[in-house]
Amino acid sequence: MTITPAQATYFGFSGTLVFALLLLAALVFFTYTASRRIQLLTLGGAPENRLDHPLARLWHMVEYGLLQRKMFRDPYAGLYHALIFGGFLVLSLRTLMLVFEGLFPGAGLPFLPAGFWEGYLLVKDLVLVTTLAGVVLALARRHVAKKERLDPSFDADLILLLIGFLMVTDLGAGAAKMALDATKGAALTGSALWEPLTYSLSKNLFSLSPSSLQSIYFGCWWAHLAAIFVFANYLPFAKHFHVITALPNLFFAKLEPAGKMATFDIEKAAEVEKFGVSKVEGFTWKQKLDMFTCTECGRCREVCPTHLTGKPLSPKGFMVDLRNALYADADALIDADAGRGDGSAEAKLAARRPLIGGWIDEETIWACTTCRYCEHACPVGITFVDKITDLRRHLVLEKSAFPKEAQTAFNGMERQGNPWNLAASDRGAWTKDLPFPVLTMAEAGRANVEVLFWVGCAGSYEERGKRVSQALARLLHEAGVTFAILGSEETCTGDAARRLGNEYLFQTLAQQNVETMKGYGVTKIVTNCPHCFNTLRNEYPDFGGTFEVMHGTELVARLVHEGRIHLVNGASRSLSFHDPCYLGRHNGVYDAPRELLNAIPGIALKELPRSRENGMCCGAGGGRMWLDETIGARVNQARFAEIEANGTDAVGVSCPFCMVMLGNAKTELSGKTEAFDVLELAAQALPVHPG
Repeated sequence: MTITPAQATYFGFSGTLVFALLLLAALVFFTYTASRRIQLLTLGGAPENRLDHPLARLWHMVEYGLLQRKMFRDPYAGLYHALIFGGFLVLSLRTLMLVFEGLFPGAGLPFLPAGFWEGYLLVKDLVLVTTLAGVVLALARRHVAKKERLDPSFDADLILLLIGFLMVTDLGAGAAKMALDATKGAALTGSALWEPLTYSLSKNLFSLSPSSLQSIYFGCWWAHLAAIFVFANYLPFAKHFHVITALPNLFFAKLEPAGKMATFDIEKAAEVEKFGVSKVEGFTWKQKLDMFTCTECGRCREVCPTHLTGKPLSPKGFMVDLRNALYADADALIDADAGRGDGSAEAKLAARRPLIGGWIDEETIWACTTCRYCEHACPVGITFVDKITDLRRHLVLEKSAFPKEAQTAFNGMERQGNPWNLAASDRGAWTKDLPFPVLTMAEAGRANVEVLFWVGCAGSYEERGKRVSQALARLLHEAGVTFAILGSEETCTGDAARRLGNEYLFQTLAQQNVETMKGYGVTKIVTNCPHCFNTLRNEYPDFGGTFEVMHGTELVARLVHEGRIHLVNGASRSLSFHDPCYLGRHNGVYDAPRELLNAIPGIALKELPRSRENGMCCGAGGGRMWLDETIGARVNQARFAEIEANGTDAVGVSCPFCMVMLGNAKTELSGKTEAFDVLELAAQALPVHPG
């Protein structure tokens, strides 16, 4: 009977002892490294509860982690990742078996049920080859069919080659053992029948001498186990740390609505004069787990408007810079937190490279449009917007360091309730040109109003936005929906203030608006602005304002479906549709605008190449509507060029900010494609009533 490598003697020591010492060393080193990583997670930062709704979290982990839901959005990458990940799952048991073999030669795995092992060997044999194929496909993607999002990476190549090495050594050890058994007259039964690929390879080794076969067997066996120990201990230092952290990161993922930003106690923050994040350790443990988990796959930047237009912000680069900042001072951070040493850790931290202005440029922080494409694309559940806005909060509320144009918007919101700083008393002036009266809540009384029409700042003051407000009012009037507005009592929702980092101003506006609406007993709201829609729907509940909030296209599409609105007129035109980020990726509303467009006679809808979940931002989100754009190409022009290339007569939008940005781009580029709000087009299709 062939002895196992652990049963042999090496320099007078038993193989079992040698293996046990190697295993112990690997475990001790991994435990030490892992404990340091855990210490990095837990130091500093505000507390964060991610243990609520455990069943929902478990399913989220299964759906996106084990079932790889996002991976196959890129079929090629999905294929090779599934092959490698499948190998990781299946071969984990194989690794455990080899460890038992090293510690207890011949013992096997006594806890496995009878008959399991033979079937497992067959699957294992196939998976060794499919995993190796996955490695080859992954290397080919990096070096042959190169993808722009994949930057050259020695680390990635090393990990892939190490995985391939593990497959080759496992096959080599198995084949050499089979051939060695055959030279000793063992019948080709048992495991040989359940490992057909290994057996096929072993037949090519039959001509070798028993001593050569034993050398191959022993060499591959030891090399395989040593490589596993090296692999496990290298992971915490490499981008492939996600092999360990991805599933926990998905389990602890954000379960709240995608467009909701976390609310913190502004009064407590003011007491300690600490707002946002200025040092990397100030991020929460979950935010730091995100940094550990970034795979550097680059999916986040494929439709990132800042990356595509040459801005300093690339989501992948931003996350890697944060991780590097965390790792650069890891020892000092841990020692200082534990109170160890002679003060050298504190001295090192005092002299370290700053996070803002050092690791992360201020231009990077202000470039983000908060469109959330990066978060939608990330296969391991990393969030980016929360980290950007935490840095902005520090700059705005502690340092008063922000683009000068933002001050105008802040002043306007604070003084007049709108970022244009126009008179609050003019909020309802857009209603004067309508052929029917639009009452305020104060005039109508709560009992006579089905829905509050939240007009928003753009819908109240911006010229094109006012026309869209009139269109929605006409549609509601046509359907017989009783509605009212707040008029001068409405003020900015604070969406731009919050996303520009002015949390204090946002919370002030939110509390004021909630108090006003609750005073009128408001329960249902309709608005055409996706930014207002997102804030009212997802963020105002933190301030006691729980309302049923609908986007204008949702309500009108429903009214058309119910037969309360008939769209009978319409010019023949081809139309692209531009998905607003805060309607689509933030809130999942993609179908309602399209249903409404398809109900309008004469319109032929032609989807843009980048649409729905993969739609490109217009450049206005995250408060960028109010900031100058001086670096790289203009985002709105890049998006408009895509729309022009689609070759349609017009483009439909469902956001007043998108309307402004695309309209400006049309003028700047002398374009031909006119932008229309979907509600404008629907109102134009209404029947003409006599008189």
